[in-house]
This record gives sequence, structure tokens and C-alpha cells, in this order.
Amino acid sequence: MKNKGILIAGIFLAAVCVPNIGMQPPVSASTQADRGKARYYFTQGSVEMASQNMAEAYEYFKKAYETDSAFMDAAFTYGNQRLFVRNDTLQTDREILRSLKMMQGYVDSNPRDLYAAQMYGYVTTVLDTIEEAVRVYENSYGIMPAETQLLPILADAYMRIMKGKEAIESLERYEKIEGKNKDVSLKKITIMMAMKDTIGSVQEVNSLVASNPRDPYARILKGNLYEVIGDMDSVLTAYKEAEKLAPDNGAVKMSLAQYYREMGDSVMLDNMMYEALLSEEFELEDKLGILGDYLQKLLDAKGDKTRGDHLFSVLQEQYPHEPEVLEMSARYAGAKGDFAGAAEAIEYAIDMDPTNERFWMMLLSYDLTERNYEKTVADYKNAKDHLVPPMQMKNLYAAAASMLEDTQEGENIIRELLSDTDTRLGPYSTPESRDSVRRSISYEGLEWVSSLYCMLGDIYYKRGDLEKGFDEYEISLFFLPDNALTLNNYAYFLSEADRDLEKAQKMSRRSLDLVENNATYLDTYAWILYKMGEYREALDYIKLALEIAEEQGDDNEEYKLHYEAIEKAVKESEKE
Repeated sequence: MKNKGILIAGIFLAAVCVPNIGMQPPVSASTQADRGKARYYFTQGSVEMASQNMAEAYEYFKKAYETDSAFMDAAFTYGNQRLFVRNDTLQTDREILRSLKMMQGYVDSNPRDLYAAQMYGYVTTVLDTIEEAVRVYENSYGIMPAETQLLPILADAYMRIMKGKEAIESLERYEKIEGKNKDVSLKKITIMMAMKDTIGSVQEVNSLVASNPRDPYARILKGNLYEVIGDMDSVLTAYKEAEKLAPDNGAVKMSLAQYYREMGDSVMLDNMMYEALLSEEFELEDKLGILGDYLQKLLDAKGDKTRGDHLFSVLQEQYPHEPEVLEMSARYAGAKGDFAGAAEAIEYAIDMDPTNERFWMMLLSYDLTERNYEKTVADYKNAKDHLVPPMQMKNLYAAAASMLEDTQEGENIIRELLSDTDTRLGPYSTPESRDSVRRSISYEGLEWVSSLYCMLGDIYYKRGDLEKGFDEYEISLFFLPDNALTLNNYAYFLSEADRDLEKAQKMSRRSLDLVENNATYLDTYAWILYKMGEYREALDYIKLALEIAEEQGDDNEEYKLHYEAIEKAVKESEKE
């Protein structure tokens, strides 16, 4: 009967196995009846596990162990299952080690059960009792020297206890049977470099190249090693040798591209990127990753964007109708500040994949950035024909609605969103119904509803209906007293109307406490102080607002007008 296992979720993400019944050495139990009961429970647990009834299986394995603790199959399986129970008591170090102790007897008595040995070794490694993992792996391999898959695992365990020499010896034992390969060589080189054995690392990579003289990847590994060492001439030599062996190999082109990037040779870098993008070795996903990384570095370095445009055209010519390429085209255009071009590209992608939520979110964001509020609203309505809009999309829709020239349409949209959120917030909502909503929704819901009422306040103020606008701000703060945007807008518009300046100051001060270094909020506070006759303090705040705005590239004319008025007031007050 073969070992039977099943993958389940757990804190160690390991596999739970049911050991092989019939491999038990003679043990003593309280009575023959106890042994029979334990085996019955164990069998029932195995049946429940096969049926994915993990909770029932656990209880049966527990009964089997408690009935006959010398029954090693039950001890191993129960001990293993205890590791996966999300119970604080069972997950203490003491209890976890107790679970391992239950499993140890079976593992030691059945060293040929590689599945159990590897799983037990993995858990001991997670618990940082790595010497125990080494003992188990060495024991199993000593009995089964043909099971070479244990040797790389053993090497990893040795490295965890800083025994590099033993780790390398384990890998060399593997190579004697299986032959050299780049994965094992890479592991050996990594260990040698950790041991500061540069000479040994070079000898190892040269040995790999000699054993695989026609393999370009061995040369790439050699070049990578020399890059770590810092011998850039040898890096280029190794990569060029790889290129001679495989002139069209995409990995070789990328290695050379990385070399030229490090050397600051942008012409050769672009040439290699161009050839890599043409390589048939890479799938579209790989090419998108390669180009995306290149474009991001180019943008971060504020480099010549025509270089990126040229390379992007290579991908577009290869895949003119792939939505993923169009998405990258949109992102790249947006990163360059061409939001109209970004919107056009993502609209083509939407035509091909109209249910893609991410594409619609991008389109609405580009619309808003371009301050094309009518288009944002229209695109949102189109999106609703293909998917259920998530909260983020509704936020963009609401933001656009609040900025519409047609304030009535904007109000209708906000009212619609409030009603969709909760019918008690519909057109006939009352203080009582709003209070009922406030007590029943999540914090995220409170933020959302408060933001909608803030937008209504903005709409009414834009319309010139101050009383209704202030009423909506009050409702916004009723749902979320610390809505910084509402506090700022309400305070500013009160000051503009020369109404209740003390209340305006308190609200504005609170917005500054909630959001630091916000030029708009600082400007509001400065303006309120100015209206209250606190000119010197107002000047300090407006100067800070201008400094932050300049740092953030915000060239707001209103800040400058406020500064001029405040500075003038300071000078006039000093003359008196």
C-alpha cells in the first residue's frame, strides 16, 4: 500500500501524509483491544481525509493516538495535523516541538519513506531546529543512496547552519551520480561566494563551461559571476562567447543589455533591447516585462523618450491587436504626460476586452486628469453596461459629477449614488434615517457617504446656494467628523462669506492636524487668519503653503493672490 497524502492550507504550507500501515515494529499497548480501537480510528481518519473532511479526520487521528500512543502511524499523522490547527495553544513553541516528537518515531523507523522524511525535515527547518533536518536527511540518504533528490535539500539544510563545506560536499555527491548542471553549479557558486571563496567559484563555473561547451547559459552564468566579482572585461568576454554560440538567444541579448546599461552605453543597450524584443524565444508576457522595466528606468532617469518610443514601436508592430500591449502603450503615454493618447490607447484595449475592470479604471483616470468631466461620466455609464462598477470606479464617477458645469446633472448623479448605497439616503432622507444608516454601515461606508455629501456641498456652493451647501457639509461631518476635505472646504467657504470665522478656524486647524503638508489646507488656514485680522500668523502659513506648492509643482494662482493680500495687510498694520 503506497503512502497517501493530501495538500491542505496551513501555517507551514506543507503536505500532510498518512503513513503506511503495516510497517510498524512490535510495540506494547495497554491491551490488544486498545490496539484494535486505535487502528479502527486511524482507518476512519484516513477515510475522512480522502473525502476532504479534515476536521473529522483530525478528531479520528487524535483518538487513535490517545488510545495507543505507541502506534507510530497515528502518532506521526496526529502530530503532523496538530501543526495545521489554527489554535494559539497548539502553536506555542512547546506544543509544536511536542507535535514533532510525535512524528519522530515513525520517521526514524521508516527512513525509506522519503515523503515523510522531507516533510518532517521541512518543518524542523521552519522551526530553526535544522540539525534535526540534517540528521533525518543523512539517515534516509545513507540507506537509499540512489535517491539523489535528497542531496540538494541536504545542502540547503547545511547552509542554514553555516556548514558550507558540508553543503558543497552534498552537491558534489549529487554531481557524481547525476552529472553537472547549471542549477547545481549555481548553488555551489552561491555557497562559495558566501564563504568568500572567489577562486573556487571561478573554478566551478569554468568546470561547468567545460562540461557544456555548447551551452550558452553556462557562459551567461560565467558572465554573471564575473559581474559580481567586478571584472567587467571578463563579463563582456563571457557574454560575447554566449552570443557566438546562440546568436538569436533572447537571454543572451538581455545579459548583454544589462552589461551595456552598467557601462552607460545607451546605444548598445538599445541595440540589445531591440534584438531581445525580436527574439522568438520570449513570449509576449516576457517581452512586456522586459520593455516595461526598460521604460520605467528610462522615465526615472528622465532620459531621451524617443529611445523608448522606438523600442515600443517594435513591440506594437509585432502585436498590433493585443490588449496587454495597448495597456502598456496607455501607461507609457500617461507616464509621459500624454493623457489624451493614453485614453485613446486604452479605449482600443477596451474594444477588445470590454469586461476588463482595470482598463475602464485607467480610462476614467485619464479622463479626469484631462478634466474632461463629461467624458468621465459618459465612460462610466458605458462601463456599467459591461461590469458592476467597484467602489474605486464610483469614486471617479462621483468626482467628475461634482465638477460638471451642469450642476443639476452633477447633483442627480450624487443623489443616485447615495440612494444606491442605501435607500434610506434617497431623495426623502431624514435626520432619523441618516442616523440609522450611520449606525449600521462600515467605516469604509462612512467615508464614502461623507465624501458624497461633501461633493453635494461643493455643487451647491458653486451654484451660489450657500445655505444648502453648508447643510450638506454638516451632513458630511455627521457621517465622518474627521473628513479633512469637508473640513477644509466648509471652513474656506465660511471665510469667503465672512461667516462664523471661529468655527471656520477650528475646522481648518483640524484638517491640518489630519493631513500634513497640504498646500490647499494651509492656504485655507492662512486666509481664515487673514479674515480674523491675524496677519502676521497668516503670512507664516501662506508662505509655507507656497513652499509646499512649489515643491509639488502646483502653480496655483489663488495662493499667490492670497499671499499678496496678506503681505499687504501685514505692511499696512506695521505702519499704524
